Amino acid sequence: MDLSRRHWYVVAALLAAVAWVAGTALAASSWDPLRAASVVPVGQPVQIEDGQDLAVLTDLVQPDRDIACVARKGKNRTPIPESTVDVVVDSDGSRWHLIGVLTDPPDGARIVCRPADDATDTARYGTAVVDLATRDGAGRLIAWGGLALGAGLAATTFVTRTRRLLTDDRSA
Repeated sequence: MDLSRRHWYVVAALLAAVAWVAGTALAASSWDPLRAASVVPVGQPVQIEDGQDLAVLTDLVQPDRDIACVARKGKNRTPIPESTVDVVVDSDGSRWHLIGVLTDPPDGARIVCRPADDATDTARYGTAVVDLATRDGAGRLIAWGGLALGAGLAATTFVTRTRRLLTDDRSA
């Protein structure tokens, strides 16, 4: 295996690109458990097991309103961070849209969602308890690992080619 040949740069780029695509696809599939979950209307205490995430959803998308959701347990209030992606869940004949996901939520918490403008809100809110972290972490590992391997192969090829050219110049 002669790493001083230029085609190794192409191999390094392909390795990085394929790993990035595979990692991204695996990370994107981490939303599949949410898409298959059943949505429970807000108002009941949420039963959480270790390692599960709490997704908060709404049946009415309101992009022009600032909806804030919190998980309440006693006097503790944990804000639920807004989602950066729009995931749609079909459950019990309703179409739900993801508002946010809370990792490591408190067991037995109640979810409360309110618009910041305090105007009347006709939307319904629901929750789904799912495990979203497993595939996401593996997807990141594959994507960044493949990128690092590709960069390492390209760097090794560069060093090997440079040494070979310098050796050829000295011997000539």
